Amino acid sequence: MSKQTLVFFVGPDMCGKTQIARATSRCMGVPYFKATSEHASFLSTRLSVSDQFMNQLRFADPRVLDILRQTGHSVVFDRGFPCEYAYSRVFGRETDQVMLRHLDEAYAALGAAVVFCHRASYAGIHDDLDPSVGPELLGRLHAAYEDFAGWSKCRLLRLNVDDEDLQREVADVLRFIDHDVSACALSIALEAVR
Repeated sequence: MSKQTLVFFVGPDMCGKTQIARATSRCMGVPYFKATSEHASFLSTRLSVSDQFMNQLRFADPRVLDILRQTGHSVVFDRGFPCEYAYSRVFGRETDQVMLRHLDEAYAALGAAVVFCHRASYAGIHDDLDPSVGPELLGRLHAAYEDFAGWSKCRLLRLNVDDEDLQREVADVLRFIDHDVSACALSIALEAVR
């Protein structure tokens, strides 16, 4: 089996995480994963949003980690535990700091990389799913991810996305994780994303 590669794409909304993660996944030939429960957590009537995220953090995330440890599979994650770190702080949600530290250390031991997608300014930007999430909140999320960057033991790439140049962004990520950029069919992967 080839070397295990685990990459988390994180950052404030409207930074192109999904597009960059999907293109990176295609270039590497590694599965892309985005939890379908992400938005369901906000819509659940059985559990509070806080309980929903806490359950995922305490029960689902350790199981995924265990699967990855045992199988050695590679995955490109669209969001993940770094997002719980940032969003719980900005939205004042209860979280499990001990579990966050455990996950961070365990993923760092597996050599996981975190790609922090960000902008120099969020002026005039509003979330496409929730327009109430605007520049002020996006700036606070950015600051929370900066806190995560100083707290985490994982390798971290700060990826500025102001130019919205997907080819450059993916190439920067591939170089960061020591993946051969020239060996990728980058243009084909980018076309498949569009």
